Amino acid sequence: GRRVFAMLDMEQEREVGDQLLPTVAEGVAFQNVGFVYPDGRRALTDVSFEAKVGEIVALAGPTGAGKTTLAYLIPRYHIASEGQISIDGHDVKDLAIDSLRGQITYVFQETETLAESIADNIRYGKPDATIEEIERVARIVGIHDFISELPDGYDTHLGTTSSKLSVGQKQRISIARGLIRDTPILILDEPTSALDPETEGYLISALQEAAKDRLVIVIAHRLSTIRKADSIVFLEEGQVREQGSHEELMAVESGHYRRFVDLQSA
Repeated sequence: GRRVFAMLDMEQEREVGDQLLPTVAEGVAFQNVGFVYPDGRRALTDVSFEAKVGEIVALAGPTGAGKTTLAYLIPRYHIASEGQISIDGHDVKDLAIDSLRGQITYVFQETETLAESIADNIRYGKPDATIEEIERVARIVGIHDFISELPDGYDTHLGTTSSKLSVGQKQRISIARGLIRDTPILILDEPTSALDPETEGYLISALQEAAKDRLVIVIAHRLSTIRKADSIVFLEEGQVREQGSHEELMAVESGHYRRFVDLQSA
């Protein structure tokens, strides 16, 4: 009861903009962006970089570097304390929330499934999706065979004793839900953390295909995911230390990213 009333008493999200965002064609730009939490903790300082449609951009760095906080600023789950974030030249603070988030799909690290069929769980990202579309994204994330082997297949109702899912299978359903939405900007928070190497390879290939006509931003710790990105933004202590491809950053002797990779390899 306390949790219910606490949520009812929460302040409603403020609508600070009213502009409509045209279909995203260029990408996202951060200019001297900083963020301070209400309790005074500084999470980001003077962050500047660009992420363009047609690219996979990896946000990498140690735990607590500010990667998720940074990604939250794009759909305005947080509002930047300093600087400007723009999409195709439009400041996100000037955009109506529905217009902004209608073009961004965010797949959270914490996965949630609904007490509905597997098909409806995937379809949640696109309510009018056909079963063919659902099966296509399920194949992409490597869960189609598992679903097909269930007695009721895609009609299997989650939440029953016969539909126990592993953490990795839940994660794949949430990624499929994000892929089916087909928005110009796709943000994935640790999408491969619970996937085996083979499935991870399938997913990265799918993201490379998806990035041909959209911007894919991936928050990741695993080197196997990071190194396939077109551009890597390496964060430490809330600041962008380096940016470039895996090869470019590895060529920097005593570089922050190279040290990060060496620690993982060791």
